[in-house]
Amino acid sequence: MKLTNEENKKIDLMKKDLISLRHHLHKNPELAMEEKNTSDLIAKKLKGLGIEVHRNIGKTGLVGVLKSGNGNKAIALRADMDALPILEETNLEYQSVNKGVMHACGHDGHMAMLFGAAQYLAKNKNFNGTVYFIFQPAEESGGGAEAMIRDGLFTKYKIDSVYGLHVSSVLESGYFSIHDGPVHASSSNFDIKIIGKDTHGAHQERGIDSILVASEIVMSLQTIVSRRISTLDTAVVSVTKFHGGTAYNILPKDVTLNGTVRTHKNEVRDKIKTEMEKIIRGICQGYGANYDFKYKHGDRAVVNTKKESLQAISVAEKISGKEKVLTEPRPIMGSEDFGFYLEKKPGCYAHLGNGPEKGVNHNSKFDFNDEILMTGTKYWIQLAQDLLE
Repeated sequence: MKLTNEENKKIDLMKKDLISLRHHLHKNPELAMEEKNTSDLIAKKLKGLGIEVHRNIGKTGLVGVLKSGNGNKAIALRADMDALPILEETNLEYQSVNKGVMHACGHDGHMAMLFGAAQYLAKNKNFNGTVYFIFQPAEESGGGAEAMIRDGLFTKYKIDSVYGLHVSSVLESGYFSIHDGPVHASSSNFDIKIIGKDTHGAHQERGIDSILVASEIVMSLQTIVSRRISTLDTAVVSVTKFHGGTAYNILPKDVTLNGTVRTHKNEVRDKIKTEMEKIIRGICQGYGANYDFKYKHGDRAVVNTKKESLQAISVAEKISGKEKVLTEPRPIMGSEDFGFYLEKKPGCYAHLGNGPEKGVNHNSKFDFNDEILMTGTKYWIQLAQDLLE
């Protein structure tokens, strides 16, 4: 059932306090796995509502547990807590006081919206089941979701499905983007060391030119996406660092290449690794060079499940109206560690429009749009009430 006018009025009464909380969080940002003060504040406020709080799950992470009625179903709602290593240039009255650290991706707003939902649900308890409020560390650097899972998030707590909400600077203010299937790409990093033979720059025949070998590898790696991966699959292979050499007249022994791989499918991610090594090995053998190749999986692809996505779409339409809920697939090549949760449980990761006028995420002049605070808060409340009837 859609939130009534009376319920909406009750929720709207929290707006001033939630803005104040959001501004406090923005002013006092903390980097990944250093969110101690943030975690302390959220835990204290949740306990003040009578919500059971479990600390130190994923180091600084915490879980609030709220039960109502006798229902057996349980859902988890997640907000990320960490900030970015960016020097803020907004000149806002609540600008970061921690120099070089900034909430430039909306996590301050994510926390405020989820706390708002917790506050309302704790006071009214108009649902039947259990809501787990996940306040997660280290989304930006990766590892926060994985750390919470490692510390027993899905073994200590009986969670049936899990949901996430993130602001988008691309979407107009108050619009939602929700669909099933791939939402964010997986992220893998690679390190390649080419080992040649150093020599004088005027006597190239006496050495093995590691810069030439590495250059050919960089060019050939670009054929993986264009010639070795299906045109129906999305993928990115980018060399982002190229280091070698110390002098004008010396061909260096070693060159290192580093970069990133993004895909929406695990099988494509694994195929890219195989194809990369084939290329590296073949080129090095042709020149008589050696190599060392490391490929590390990072964030998993965020892939929404169909049933949970349809439920989330229905909720968003009740909050913003059908015309403001975009349901066509809009996969993003950026990564998000929410994918670790969706490998374990069904769920849905949604985007809420912050409005382009508030700046681009990860920019020194970005700010969360306070006008959508209540939209996100109501989304969480409606979701809990709909799924835990």
